[in-house]
Amino acid sequence: MRKLLLIGLAQALLLLAGCGGGGSGSLATTSNNNGGGGGGGGTSSGGGQSADSVNLIVDSGPQGNDVDTPFITITVCAPGSTSNCQQIDHIEVDTGSYGLRIMSSVLSSSLASALQQETVSGGNPVVECAQFADGFSWGPVKTADVQIAGESAASVPVEVIGDPAYLQSSSASGTTTSEIPSGCSSSGPEEDTVASFGANGIIGIGFFSSDCGSACALSPTNAQNPGFYYECPATGWSPGNPCNEIALAESAQVTNPVVFFQTDNNGVIVELPAASEGVSAISGSLIFGIGTQSNNSVTAKTLLTAGTPYDTINTTYTTTTGQQQFLPYSYFDTGSNAYYFADGGIPSATGCSGYPGYNSSNPDAWYCPGSELHLNATVTGQNGTQSSVSFSIGNTYTLFNTYTGSVFYDLGANSGVSVTTCDSQTKAVGDTSCAFDFGFPFFLGRNVFIAFAGANTAWGMGPYVAY
Repeated sequence: MRKLLLIGLAQALLLLAGCGGGGSGSLATTSNNNGGGGGGGGTSSGGGQSADSVNLIVDSGPQGNDVDTPFITITVCAPGSTSNCQQIDHIEVDTGSYGLRIMSSVLSSSLASALQQETVSGGNPVVECAQFADGFSWGPVKTADVQIAGESAASVPVEVIGDPAYLQSSSASGTTTSEIPSGCSSSGPEEDTVASFGANGIIGIGFFSSDCGSACALSPTNAQNPGFYYECPATGWSPGNPCNEIALAESAQVTNPVVFFQTDNNGVIVELPAASEGVSAISGSLIFGIGTQSNNSVTAKTLLTAGTPYDTINTTYTTTTGQQQFLPYSYFDTGSNAYYFADGGIPSATGCSGYPGYNSSNPDAWYCPGSELHLNATVTGQNGTQSSVSFSIGNTYTLFNTYTGSVFYDLGANSGVSVTTCDSQTKAVGDTSCAFDFGFPFFLGRNVFIAFAGANTAWGMGPYVAY
């Protein structure tokens, strides 16, 4: 499964099925609406763009097989340059991860060579193993200037995924050996190409600024360090001279460029229209800043503050079999292309084997009810605010065999075994059965505000989500 959520909640959570880019095939769950669909069909306009707003497109992606995956276009420049720049489209927008990652293969040779390599004190380059729930991406950390719409950020640490200089080495005997440490490669399938990643890059704009935070600044021998960052030999890599895990200060970690903007840097707003089932594309806006400009004033009716230390919200959900669940590790995530939650009463996996497109060798966890379900969940912020969320779950296999489009308001997938008790004594933080992931379909027909942790806004300090 692919659910775009970096373990960067490592500050936070080790969550389920996630990765960096929309789906890697029309029947691949990717993780990372008002539940009713509705609205006009075809491509909807997000209106005119301003300096703090960029067009948000939901289409089939660079490989033509993404669903429910939002993208923007960004401009990347060599540090300090106004001429060595490149506009890159189909950068996935993910409110459930942190930082900018770009596929090496889409960079021009002049720009790629001019990006500044981040190094440790001995001069060796810093390389990251970005671990997603369904795999990993490996690449050096470099600094770049980033522009989105009329906003800009200088010297942003970004990951260049799949840089061939850091993937493999050949010995005198002609043997090719992977440079990727086993501690990274064992975390799942490698996703270092546009085809496997599903996007030309990803920008994580969740609550946190850096992708790992204080955990990755701990000694590599500390079990709390998730093992994102390595130093690799500048030259002469070999199995006897490998890449080694390191501690890396937060300031040097891959970072959300929005927090480096001079203004409009306290959060973002995801604005998307409602969409009819199976349309080919829709268009909305990603707006930077909350309460900083006339177009980003707070208009939400519901504000949910996120809880410490993991900055998630509480969800209460009663399954279709009548089991009430309390899910304290829940979140809102444009990087997940479905609602991810556990409900053993809804057919999924082998229970969907009778539908066209089902693959017994890779059954995924798509839900496939006999008819569309209309469900409800109650979300509660740390501020005590409650909100009832109505949503629909359709039969994914029927939908994909009925429509050729890329936008669906009722995709759902099973995140694990249904449980009733989720606390530190009985369930580990990040246990997917203790989370309700309000994925991309939730955002259809809504303006959703994401306030960054520690940032001051017109509605108080982040982190919070409002809609």
